Amino acid sequence: MTPPIPNRIQSALIKEGLNLARYEAGLRRDVLKLLADLGDELGASLSGAGLDTPRTDWQRARLQKLLATVERKVSEVYGQIEGLTTTELSGLVEVSADRIVTACNDAIGAKLLQPIQWTEEQIQAIVSDTLIEGAPSAEWWTRQSADFTKAFTDQMRMGMMRGETVDQLRNRILPAVDLRKVQPGSRSLIQTARRNAEALVRTSAITINNAAHQAAYDANADIMEGVEWVSTLDTRTCLSCASLDGKTWDMGESHPIPSLHWNCRCFLAPKTKSWEQLAREAGGDTRLAAELDKIPPGDRASMGGPVSGGTTFEQWFKDQDEATQREILGPKKWEIWDRSGLTLNQMVSGDGRELTLAQLKAR
Repeated sequence: MTPPIPNRIQSALIKEGLNLARYEAGLRRDVLKLLADLGDELGASLSGAGLDTPRTDWQRARLQKLLATVERKVSEVYGQIEGLTTTELSGLVEVSADRIVTACNDAIGAKLLQPIQWTEEQIQAIVSDTLIEGAPSAEWWTRQSADFTKAFTDQMRMGMMRGETVDQLRNRILPAVDLRKVQPGSRSLIQTARRNAEALVRTSAITINNAAHQAAYDANADIMEGVEWVSTLDTRTCLSCASLDGKTWDMGESHPIPSLHWNCRCFLAPKTKSWEQLAREAGGDTRLAAELDKIPPGDRASMGGPVSGGTTFEQWFKDQDEATQREILGPKKWEIWDRSGLTLNQMVSGDGRELTLAQLKAR
């Protein structure tokens, strides 16, 4: 039995979320590469700073020189990260909006939604005005840069006060393991910075993606009745997000837009007007009338209705055909999932294959 249109739209949104996660993983790797390079440079600078000299006044002078060098370098690297993510997020706005329009139209079976004709100013406004915990992404990178410099300064001063060797000072900043990987439980400065950066990249991508979707819904308000909050219902979902799942708002009505918090995975699904209402309002709009006629009679009654049932990602995944499941997990992981009975929480990693913006457009 063919699912009703609202469920097909929700299914398309879930699949788009997977593509976003894969794209975000690629951007995250680029950002973490810059931080790993920064860690390498800090290690070299620390080793060559001459802080193991027994002369206290020399130590102080050399420490001040090191701190000034590190502050400049940290600011430079975080500036590069901010520039990279701003450029990527700007491109993501247009791609996300276009893809959600296509996904909804495919689910409906007619081209009811129209793509946005973006201006550069509109794109930049979304990137600069969309907030994460009260601040835009660019401001968070500035804060992380300042926090890194302050933490480095504090750690060096504490170590010097305790008479630590250069190797001991280095261990405060850098892990004695591979700098290219985030080590579980590591509290070194560079690893803390990497974890913070991962959270910011992931949350920025999700938040900008949701903002672009909302812009697409607003641009097609003439066919929209409202939006519905959809939460990923599993053991990692917070109570705030779980309590919003299934709530709806009319177009123009004030409502929250995900992300509500760091690493929030919620999204807003569009709720179209009913086929009958759109047919009445079509009037002299011959294009809309022609598209409405393309919708099979059996689907028309489901337009504008709610998503039936509380579909979790796990349930959605199990309902997909084998080809789609293999695409999501990869052939080897799919075989493990198919025979092991493990849940997707145990199987799905955030480090999926990389998708560039060009690949997203081509999919």
